[in-house]
Amino acid sequence: MGSGCCGGNRTVVQPKTNPDVYRTKSPPITRKPETKLTRNKSPPIMRDNSTMERFLKPIITTTNPLKLIDGYLHEPVVSLEEALQPFDGQIDQLSYHIKEAKAKCHYPSEHNLTHDESAAIYIYTMKWDNKCVYDRLQEAWKSEDRSKVKPWFKYLRLFKSAFDKLPDAKKEVWQGTLFDERLIEKLSSKSSTIYSSMGSCLPSSNEVKDYLEKHDSTKIILIGYESVHGKSIVGNTANPWNEHILFPGAKLGVTSYKVIDANDSLTIHFRGLPNTPEPAVRNITPRIEKHFICANHHHNRSFIMQYLIALETNILYFPMNAITKQI
Repeated sequence: MGSGCCGGNRTVVQPKTNPDVYRTKSPPITRKPETKLTRNKSPPIMRDNSTMERFLKPIITTTNPLKLIDGYLHEPVVSLEEALQPFDGQIDQLSYHIKEAKAKCHYPSEHNLTHDESAAIYIYTMKWDNKCVYDRLQEAWKSEDRSKVKPWFKYLRLFKSAFDKLPDAKKEVWQGTLFDERLIEKLSSKSSTIYSSMGSCLPSSNEVKDYLEKHDSTKIILIGYESVHGKSIVGNTANPWNEHILFPGAKLGVTSYKVIDANDSLTIHFRGLPNTPEPAVRNITPRIEKHFICANHHHNRSFIMQYLIALETNILYFPMNAITKQI
């Protein structure tokens, strides 16, 4: 009996358990919405059409710009940051663009420009939204107000230090503009001496002419400058143009002029004169490249008589309002 009791097959029954009784439930995880990282975009640099505008602003003035900056050479050559410090808060995002100029300028330089000198040239050629360094400086020149130009003395001193190290312009350089009666009045004046202000030029008149004609400018003036101590800044700029710079203060004389199309567009050639004490009359005789005739015979005769008088007296003067047609 005992063996029958112990020798039978046994079935082990596992106790039933509820696993949820022993499981610790974690609180639900609440995920925060993903935050997308946004990169700070560089302020946009304007395209070529905007940078081309600097070659369409004639730098001719009857006020000697050297009088506006008299004493600037006594300023020390400082860093670009210090040179432009007076305009902190006045020029949009200036500190950013100073850093960009220092990062992108041509340095080391084969012309031995320092880092700050190279950056001073580079930032002058940069164009961005609102008013950039070039725009603000041009406003100061145009004001002909020494008090508005004086804050630029340190920058101009740094710029001039770089300018003097750059290669000279090898040939005539060019600007252009829409036909401007006020400009013609300046050139027609017997008494006013003409000077160059600070500005940018191109070595090809065709580049300027083509741009103006493509933008519906039917009557234009092309202006050439020769022997005005211009400098090439090619390779030192923020734009692709073959840019040349004229520093202010060159005394100018007209050497020749001509009508170039049926719309009475003009080409005027200037040559730099020695910076001697101002004479009573200017002493470069303009050279006639073409013969002109006016629809009004009386006006044409008046023009010829005035031109002959100019030849005899060596007065650099030409009555532009008498020129209307080309033979």
